[in-house]
Amino acid sequence: MKILVPIDGSKSSKKSIDVAREMGTKLGADLIILTVTPETSVFEQYPANFAYTLEVEKANVERAETILKDAETDLSDYPFGVETFYTTGNPSEQICRFSEDKDVDLIVMGNRGLGAFSRTLLGSVSNKVLNQSRKSVLVVKADI
Repeated sequence: MKILVPIDGSKSSKKSIDVAREMGTKLGADLIILTVTPETSVFEQYPANFAYTLEVEKANVERAETILKDAETDLSDYPFGVETFYTTGNPSEQICRFSEDKDVDLIVMGNRGLGAFSRTLLGSVSNKVLNQSRKSVLVVKADI
């Protein structure tokens, strides 16, 4: 069994790791931890900002690596397999695509991420994954 845990470094995603650990231990599941960094393609329309685009990409990669390293530390004593990945793009689309590519059995994710402003405009990532994924999704409620 494989459980995909998309994270963004928020409290909600940390809680989803805890829930996935608990479930995974009981089910003998491997955990696949994924973080998605936003695309910088918006900036690529303006060649004068090329250096800025590279800095944004570098910062995004460093942040993704830090988030995944923290997750690896949190799961260092997990009794089954743990893999970490990061990708770039639209978070809900990437999570759904990744869940298919890795043929996971379940997606465990938090209900609130870091992007309150974009969530207001675009709808939450967890809501989109819940409605678009062909995999079962467990949405972990963060403490309010």
